[in-house]
Amino acid sequence: MSPGDLSRRGFLGIAAAGALAGCGLGTDSTIRPGLEVDGEPPVPLNRIPNRPEEGASADEIILGFLHAGATSGERLDITRSYLTDAMARGWLPDSQTVIYDDGEPEVRPIKGRRNAYRIKVHVAAIIDTEGRYTVAPPNLWEVFDFEMTQVEGEWRIDKLEDGFGRLLQDQEVGYIFRDFPVHYPAIGWNTLVVDQRWFPQDQLATRLVRAQLGRVPDYLEDAVSTDNGARLVVDAVPVRDGVARVDLDVESVADDTTTRKKLAAQLVATLMSVPQATEVSITLSGNALELGIDAPLTTPEQLGFVDRTQTGTPSVFARAEDKVVKVGDRLSAVSEQHMRTAATKFEPIPDGSRIMGARLDGQELGVLDRTRRELTRYRDNGTHVAVPTFAADMTRPCYDYFGVLWVGGSGLGRETGHRLWAVNATADTDDTSASAPKHVPTPWLGRRFVRAAVVSPEGSRIAVISEESLGTGSTLEVAGVVRRANGLPLKTSPQTFRVGAQLVEMVDAVWVDPTTLAVIGRRDKQSVLQPYLVHVGGTVDEVAERPGAARITTTGDERDIVLITEGNKVFQRSGGRWQSLPALTGVAAGGV
Repeated sequence: MSPGDLSRRGFLGIAAAGALAGCGLGTDSTIRPGLEVDGEPPVPLNRIPNRPEEGASADEIILGFLHAGATSGERLDITRSYLTDAMARGWLPDSQTVIYDDGEPEVRPIKGRRNAYRIKVHVAAIIDTEGRYTVAPPNLWEVFDFEMTQVEGEWRIDKLEDGFGRLLQDQEVGYIFRDFPVHYPAIGWNTLVVDQRWFPQDQLATRLVRAQLGRVPDYLEDAVSTDNGARLVVDAVPVRDGVARVDLDVESVADDTTTRKKLAAQLVATLMSVPQATEVSITLSGNALELGIDAPLTTPEQLGFVDRTQTGTPSVFARAEDKVVKVGDRLSAVSEQHMRTAATKFEPIPDGSRIMGARLDGQELGVLDRTRRELTRYRDNGTHVAVPTFAADMTRPCYDYFGVLWVGGSGLGRETGHRLWAVNATADTDDTSASAPKHVPTPWLGRRFVRAAVVSPEGSRIAVISEESLGTGSTLEVAGVVRRANGLPLKTSPQTFRVGAQLVEMVDAVWVDPTTLAVIGRRDKQSVLQPYLVHVGGTVDEVAERPGAARITTTGDERDIVLITEGNKVFQRSGGRWQSLPALTGVAAGGV
């Protein structure tokens, strides 16, 4: 089924099925008597919902119940007071949460059904039972039915739809939900991959560990690992005096030291996002987990893991016509005089070859010609290597952490039907076999056309913009990258995670942090393309308008986004505006 074929009810159903199939915040951390074991929740949870008013009408009870759902913990007892006793016992508030973005919904009686009412909302997003936030496609409307009865003369809700958890206005989500990272070790090397989730803030440490002990997300299958059998002795993770205490069932945890260290690194990385946690203690059925570390556990680096997104400053290259010069990350300091006089290690690049990417170490540039059929690798020793033609409509070259050069496109000749390739840019270019483009299987792409393909900072995920044909609408998906022992890609995960579904057309993307993409796209009914921030497992946020952008990159993070127009004008984000860089006609940053 293609993304465009997804039905309204089907979107909600897929979100629910995914939940069943798979598995920042400043506050006073003082521990006080009577607090929940996870510590004091952040301030937004102090919002107390209104109780049902005496003599309220059926529609007032329905709307009151919906708004009272914007809470968690003990305050849900107030929310349950809108339900009959039987319904209150069966209602699971942490089931699927539907978020809508229009005004107060209208409650209408259902013709032919006694004491039954219906509301219709424009769906903005879904948060499933695993905490995965999925943005809804545009123009998705959903109806919800409620059956009412009178209890001692007062209207109460007697029946909700199966699986109904919460129905929240978008501005109510922040009262109870925040996004937090869950971590998985990449297969084959010592880095953790982030999967962002959204949880109510009560019992937060417990919720995070439950999620961490769940199965690997489908879209990261074969790219990351976890100890699938591990489970808590008691379903609670207390946080006392700043220590998050995790007691695992000794019989459920793998025996080998490597797996145990990986699991400990996951738990530490995830739990240190809890505002009250300053360290993590891990025990096996009450006995200390032996990890060979005497100091308190505060970071996965103690267990041999490396944050590959923080290992150095990327190389940044500025371009003026056919000249490319290595510069600093603040492009506004680069003048026309500097571009004329500065030395360069690269030979001149033809003026028509404008689309380029840079290797993380700055030793190579991948450049497409104006036809997007010819890929040339320019080396910092003043030479270049032309890659034999293998595809048309190629995407902007992207080099990953391992020095692999990625491009998408439409395969030609023996590559017909293929859509994604990887080039070992660290191999000897005289070895034509080792340095040749290798097809990376992506069965989920089918015959869709690739507009952009960019690998995440740690190298374990790839984001792909694709479309059925030019102008038919874009889809942005993220999938895991499965690698061989030498770091070269073997395939992608068999399933994907669609993100940024509010955007109906997209032309380019770049990772600006481990969970965020900057994208050039447009929403439904918008006439021009604009930059957006698309959070993987989160919202789509607008950035200051800058019409005319065709390509996007960054010299750092989301504050350093660079836009390049079809006319080769360059702009860099500067606070809430875009600063023109007239000295430049192009920019490339290593590893993005």
